[in-house]
Amino acid sequence: MILKMMKAGLLALCVCAGAARPVAAQTMQWTDKGFVTVNGGVQVGSHDLATVQTFDLFDETATVASAAKVKSGGFFDVGAGYRVWQNVAVGLTYSFTSSDSNAAISGSIPDPIRTDNFRSVSATASGLQHKENVLHFNATWMMPVTDKIDVGFTAGPSVFFVKQELVSSLPTTEPGPTVGTPVVSNEGKTTVGLNAGVDVTYLVSKKWGVGGIARYTWGSAELGDGGDSLTLGGLQIGGGLRMRF
Repeated sequence: MILKMMKAGLLALCVCAGAARPVAAQTMQWTDKGFVTVNGGVQVGSHDLATVQTFDLFDETATVASAAKVKSGGFFDVGAGYRVWQNVAVGLTYSFTSSDSNAAISGSIPDPIRTDNFRSVSATASGLQHKENVLHFNATWMMPVTDKIDVGFTAGPSVFFVKQELVSSLPTTEPGPTVGTPVVSNEGKTTVGLNAGVDVTYLVSKKWGVGGIARYTWGSAELGDGGDSLTLGGLQIGGGLRMRF
């Protein structure tokens, strides 16, 4: 269902962008001073998250490795832009997306009696939450298609504020060891990435309209004591309200 929505959204945006070509040749001037956008939709794509955490146990170091797949989820954004030169506007957009995932855990647990005798254990942690609060700093080229339809091409840097639940330790009891419920901690990181997209607006009045957006965002953050970096962002397809001023 998500793939069908993606194809339909991209097709509609491409059709509108294609329709803008003959207009571009006429160099139609965008006359509004600025815009406000509000969107909801889905962020498509999943990213692998591998982490390694260590903690002290029996005067030695226990190791817990986890592997999860951060899934796609819904997103919401609100943004604004102001024309600074001809058809060029600069602006800022805030977006939020969240999802949850399950992690497969493998651990190396020291022996309470014998030194350097590590035992292998395994477990599963479910419902690990992932949240992305993102600020997109954009330059937008507005291309009027008709007096009611505009196509905006946007690009710029993004600042990701990421929060991810990670498995921080794995309680065990002896003999065994017998594994208990994994202990989860919330880790936050801030990192810089990129964004680029296409926004189509249809004005139902002079100031108000509706629109659709296809935007790709990208970032990367290192989480946990070790392991791979987590890729952030993805393809966002959505739509919502538009206002001109």
